[in-house]
Amino acid sequence: MSNKANHCLVLDSSAIIALAEVNMADIIEAFGMEIIVPHEVYEEVVVKGYGRPGSRELEGLVSQDKIKVLSPRDRTLVEALHDPLGMGESEAIALAVEHNCTVVIDDRIARLKAKSMRLKVIGTIGLLRLAYDKGLLNKSKLAQALRELKEHGFRVSDEIINGVLKRL
Repeated sequence: MSNKANHCLVLDSSAIIALAEVNMADIIEAFGMEIIVPHEVYEEVVVKGYGRPGSRELEGLVSQDKIKVLSPRDRTLVEALHDPLGMGESEAIALAVEHNCTVVIDDRIARLKAKSMRLKVIGTIGLLRLAYDKGLLNKSKLAQALRELKEHGFRVSDEIINGVLKRL
């Protein structure tokens, strides 16, 4: 895999929504990477999810050209992935393949599928860790974000949170 996977991210809806819920969607633009959102994820978050967490944030980042909205060219791959995955996850994986990007996805089955395709995969927690590694968050802000995610219903165990903080 080329080094490009370290220079671009394809985001699924869960990461956008989770970051918005803890008021950290703005870190997305500070990564210094190309950020891609599948058209289906944009529709899910901004159009169908109008007024919900992530909607205003994603729409703003797209209108400021901080995030690109793309549709995968390989519709056959998208359709093959769509069972059992959602359309947004399917498009995210297909775009990650097409652009050789890291895919940011939280769903366990989608993560396994992406890894089986030899993609670099991180989730929302990994995205926050990346923000920490890039100096966008300090340890206390990261710990606060992890606690707030859990309070908002994000499924993450205390063991995972403690493990992330211990490895800093």
